[in-house]
Amino acid sequence: MEKIEISLPNSPDNFILMEMCERLKAGYTVTLMFGGVSMLPLINGKGDKVQLRPLAQDEECQVGEVYLFFHQNHFIVHRLMSVKKGLLHFRGDNCYNYEHVERKNVLAKLVVIEKPSGQIVNCESDEWRALSRKVVNRRTRKNMLIRLSHLGDQNGRKKLAVLYFVALAILMWAPLNGLGIALDNYILGLRLDHLLHASVYLLCPLFLADWLEKRSGRVLLLALAIGLFTEGVQYLLPFRGFDVNDLAANCIGNLVGWLAILPRMRRHRQIMASRNK
Repeated sequence: MEKIEISLPNSPDNFILMEMCERLKAGYTVTLMFGGVSMLPLINGKGDKVQLRPLAQDEECQVGEVYLFFHQNHFIVHRLMSVKKGLLHFRGDNCYNYEHVERKNVLAKLVVIEKPSGQIVNCESDEWRALSRKVVNRRTRKNMLIRLSHLGDQNGRKKLAVLYFVALAILMWAPLNGLGIALDNYILGLRLDHLLHASVYLLCPLFLADWLEKRSGRVLLLALAIGLFTEGVQYLLPFRGFDVNDLAANCIGNLVGWLAILPRMRRHRQIMASRNK
């Protein structure tokens, strides 16, 4: 029931779905077998039945409740997560992506779940809603981890690279001395500002590698050029000053970062070369 293809005319599934729509329009409550895993753990696609009541035309959909709706040639039973700009945003409790649906395509509301054991779950009870909140919160935390993990792939790093270089420019060119930050302190015999410069540029080769398709020589040259450019601009700024030691720290940070990703760039070239054979 969760996602049923209806593109095939005169198929048994299409007939059942049309009959379901007609009964909902007539005001009847319908009971259907639920399929799939998108609403785990509260609704199991292996044996659970869902009872759906029709919605009145002027009935508002409530965030947190589960509804049957029509989306991209599928009938779907998912939870309403938010309403923004006239669209209802649904997501399965075990899903990452959302469905964005107009109100007119929402057909019915989930009211009862019948378990294979015979247990009846009232989906309009406070107990069900409390359990739903726990599941949704757990899924939301898991989705946050998924989003963070996406930063580990190439597309994720490309998006993050824009933020990195903007932050780099602010850090290198903003009047930080006016903030009263003491940068002339020493840690293990090294000046704090030199350590800061080196650590900031460690990530520069990583982000450049994705844009330059893992060409190691170009990555290092461009990283060193960026370090030289950002430090050279400070010579023109009245509230910053050019420092050869800072420039050396920039280069050291870029070099260490480049050496760290060099094995990965070599593996990438080997893979690409084998594919082109």
